[in-house]
Amino acid sequence: MKRRTLLAAIALVACLPALPAQGADTLGAIAARLADAPVIRGRFEQQRQLAGFTNPLVSRGDFVLARERGLAWTTREPIVSSLVVTPTELMVRGADGQVEQRLAAEAQPAMRVVGESMIAVLRGDLSALSARFAIDARLAGKDSWALTLTPTDSGIRRAFARIELAGDRYVRSIRLEEAGGDATRIRLIEPVAAPRLSAAEAQRFE
Repeated sequence: MKRRTLLAAIALVACLPALPAQGADTLGAIAARLADAPVIRGRFEQQRQLAGFTNPLVSRGDFVLARERGLAWTTREPIVSSLVVTPTELMVRGADGQVEQRLAAEAQPAMRVVGESMIAVLRGDLSALSARFAIDARLAGKDSWALTLTPTDSGIRRAFARIELAGDRYVRSIRLEEAGGDATRIRLIEPVAAPRLSAAEAQRFE
């Protein structure tokens, strides 16, 4: 469960690379379509398909992205757990809310990438980590867009073969194809922007 939560969080905050010429224009257009808000919150449904198994593993929960704090990704079903990712640390909480694991970002380079990526997406700075992905960027209609990210960073390639994202003002869907053959689909439900964290949300980051 914790691994599935971590993979989902990595997907949600995966950064987008700079593109040459026409690709850069498309990426800029996508950045302009994304909501620019201090806080984005919503619910998620995640389906993880393990290679060799017919039925996917389904989990549901909620998330909050805070520009100045990071990402809090909380699974409510079938088992309660919470993952908090910031530019400086990774924190895992159990069902009772107690911290079960805390890792410094500087000791976990991959987690530092996650934190940096999260801030980049929140600020609409989609070219912040240009060395880590090759990208196919597409616009659809007036508001929608889609991205296919292929890792060029060796560390990310060990975990993911490809990451697909689609949305409008917000990321609406994510698909992760893992290097080992498993796949995860995430649907982000009713994301909304807010000017600040609620008191309860702020506690998730403490």
